[in-house]
Amino acid sequence: MTQKMNCKEFHHWLGSRDINDHQNNPEALSHMAECKDCQRLYTLDTRLEQGVARAFTRQEMPQGLKDQIDQGLDNETHQSLFNSFSLKPGNRKSISPLKYSGWIAGLTTLALILFLVLTPPEPSFKNLEQISEQAVMNHLKENRQINFTPATLDHALEILKKKLGFNVLLPDFIGQDLILLGGRLCSLGKCRAAYFILEKQGEKGSLFIMNCDHLDFKMVDNRHFSTHIKGCTTDVWKNNGQVYAMVF
Repeated sequence: MTQKMNCKEFHHWLGSRDINDHQNNPEALSHMAECKDCQRLYTLDTRLEQGVARAFTRQEMPQGLKDQIDQGLDNETHQSLFNSFSLKPGNRKSISPLKYSGWIAGLTTLALILFLVLTPPEPSFKNLEQISEQAVMNHLKENRQINFTPATLDHALEILKKKLGFNVLLPDFIGQDLILLGGRLCSLGKCRAAYFILEKQGEKGSLFIMNCDHLDFKMVDNRHFSTHIKGCTTDVWKNNGQVYAMVF
């Protein structure tokens, strides 16, 4: 029996795949069918790659297109003269060949994709209680699969910045007896977030970091909101333009 692809293996495949290779990867397709997070990541990554590729593809003007343009202009000129519209010979401006017509379509696609990526997402959380409850739900799933470790943290933070669209900054763990074990991308409700796995005195915890654009209310910087939900202790606060939700 073939071993199923996990999220870590899927992300590695996604980062190294060639979008020009149209051969499907059965393991990746099977994994996406079961993992909505990876499916969304694949869709977004594919659109970005295709947009960039189109933008930098040189396409010559189809043969005969210039003649068709000139012929069309001539027809329009004759029709205008027929309708008693005065157009003196020589006033018609020449149309130069569109040697790089592929740039127009490519840049238009790229602009649309960048608009979708850079446009702030619709707010998903109405209050602090919703954030706490969602963080606890994710934490209790115990899906603590690690895609990166402390040894690869710097590289992982760069990837998270690229995928999430904001500079993911870890809070200061000094004096808190917290150990970073690793982490990965995740979804906190409808919001994409960075997920870090922590340990404190032998107990596993979760830290979620998301962009403030996902809030439909205002939070005061560095003011902590603590709750106890389903046997878990949560701590939610805002800093560096980001929202942090820690669960133990």
